[in-house]
Amino acid sequence: MIDFVKKAENGFWELAEKNRKRLRHILGTDIIIDRLAIITDIYMPAMVQHQKVFPKYKGINKGKTVIVTGTGPTFDYYNPIPGSIHMGLNDAIFREDIRYDYFFACDYCDQQKLFQKIIDYGDDLVKFFGINYIRKGALIPEYLREQYGVETFYVESYESMYGSRYENTRKFVYPLDISVSPFKSYGTTLYIVFQFALWTHPDKIYLVGADCSGIGHANKLNALDSGYDAKNFIRPWKKLRDFAMANYPDIEIISINPVGLKGIFKDKYTEEYKNALNLNR
Repeated sequence: MIDFVKKAENGFWELAEKNRKRLRHILGTDIIIDRLAIITDIYMPAMVQHQKVFPKYKGINKGKTVIVTGTGPTFDYYNPIPGSIHMGLNDAIFREDIRYDYFFACDYCDQQKLFQKIIDYGDDLVKFFGINYIRKGALIPEYLREQYGVETFYVESYESMYGSRYENTRKFVYPLDISVSPFKSYGTTLYIVFQFALWTHPDKIYLVGADCSGIGHANKLNALDSGYDAKNFIRPWKKLRDFAMANYPDIEIISINPVGLKGIFKDKYTEEYKNALNLNR
């Protein structure tokens, strides 16, 4: 009997050891540690850093029109709207016919050519570089964030961080006050640019190149595909639409040549795009 009890006890502890990580997660210790790490590494630094950066941009574009440009295939069919404020991200910088006013980048990933293009663009471009801890190689080197006078901000992404899982973060909650909270990217910097556009409070926001229709970039950018399936970005956009309607109902939001986002914002199609798809017939 004693041997049976000892054998059963040993079996229990062997099972517990094999499933230690799972048990810790069930008991909540991993979740507590994850949350504390996010607070100390992202939320607290963001409260300090964002107070230095974003108050001066609040409401700065009242009475103006802002164009938020993604890099999806329909970006090829957008012609710059004169007199508008252009905000972009990543490879959108390579559209030579657009003069950007604000530009965002979060992931480095050895993209020296891209970051050099942004840095060399000129002092009239307000450059925002994010601090993003998510995956190896993503963090923008410190010298790029400090040496060239860019604005630095913090990002909390939906991807795995400190053991947290995407399945547990599907609420898609966006911060109302970006002067004290990190941005939520949920997989793409375009959400960040749009949140910032709302913060500047223009009369209109045109959303361009946010296709959410699969994998691919605009041909005019000559960009490498990231491999992300952009259809997964539709649900966060719906939540961001609801956020904008609740907090900025006076801003008119127009989606130019929408594909996956059709019907989410006010839809508008360019003649060039309609001709390419034979929509005029």
